[in-house]
Amino acid sequence: MSPSRQKHPGGFTLLEVILSMGILALLSASVYAIVSASIGSSRTAMEEQLAVRRLDSFLRITRDTFLNLPPQSTVAYVIGKAAGGQPEPRLLLTQVQGILGMPSLAGGSAVLAARPRSDGTRTITLVRIPPHATEQEQEAALSSTGIPLLPKIRNPRWSFFQGGAWRQEWPTGSPRPELIMFAGDLDGLPDPVEAIFYVPPVTSASQATQAASTPTPSPAP
Repeated sequence: MSPSRQKHPGGFTLLEVILSMGILALLSASVYAIVSASIGSSRTAMEEQLAVRRLDSFLRITRDTFLNLPPQSTVAYVIGKAAGGQPEPRLLLTQVQGILGMPSLAGGSAVLAARPRSDGTRTITLVRIPPHATEQEQEAALSSTGIPLLPKIRNPRWSFFQGGAWRQEWPTGSPRPELIMFAGDLDGLPDPVEAIFYVPPVTSASQATQAASTPTPSPAP
């Protein structure tokens, strides 16, 4: 038998194996990139949905709070100190009851404090101060953990509308503002947050007394 008619043994040559491995590696890299992109998109969408739910819940609670403020309640905006010494913006609502889940306070105060976090964001936290609390009891309440309402908010700001102008300050003893605005940047959302809340006025002491003895109706949806 001539050499030209000899049959080659079965199997792949080394070159064919190398080419096959190269093609398999390219396919694997493509599949990994597609799967990673899909997982990243899903994670981003889930984080955005969670941020939206948290924001909606916070805005609903805050809107109901302002709409149902008792006539004797006051509003103030102060800058306190967090546990680490950082400035902590605080929205103070005095003589509240029946709002924010605090019917038992019977005239205590509610504080919405912007607590600093280790990642540079802040958490809007509800702090309860009982009525007739001493200065030490107030400090203890303000340094407590509180109830987190809205985490991962950056540069949270409260503004107050009165007399045709917005103001960044609202010291203790000021009359009720006509409107209150909350603004900031929430992690997980591409657009900044801005919400305006209506605050019902109290026009006279007699109306305040009458309103205090009358149950406050729930706001219309």
